[in-house]
Amino acid sequence: MTAVVINYNPLDGIFDVPVTGVYVFTMTIYTEDHMHVIAELVVNGQVKTYMIADTEEAADYQSATAIVVTQANAGDHVFVRRGDSYSFCCVTSIQGRTISSFSGWRLF
Repeated sequence: MTAVVINYNPLDGIFDVPVTGVYVFTMTIYTEDHMHVIAELVVNGQVKTYMIADTEEAADYQSATAIVVTQANAGDHVFVRRGDSYSFCCVTSIQGRTISSFSGWRLF
């Protein structure tokens, strides 16, 4: 039987890369009425991509999704952070309605 190692820490939101390789990371964010959010995917301090969910002109929920394929080395830290946003920034996660998420896996 193979042991499953979880390298994601839900307390700080950081994924510690267990094995050097090519990884796929995906993130989805939602924002609510008349809000916006910018989120960045960061690998070892380097921003790999960013995305914007914006409902500034609408009374509804909006989402944005990003997928990144990148080389990562054992011990690298991978996480999502809020990017440059002004005061009306809002990340929304409501069970049954909108779920913001971050996931990843080793491709090879």
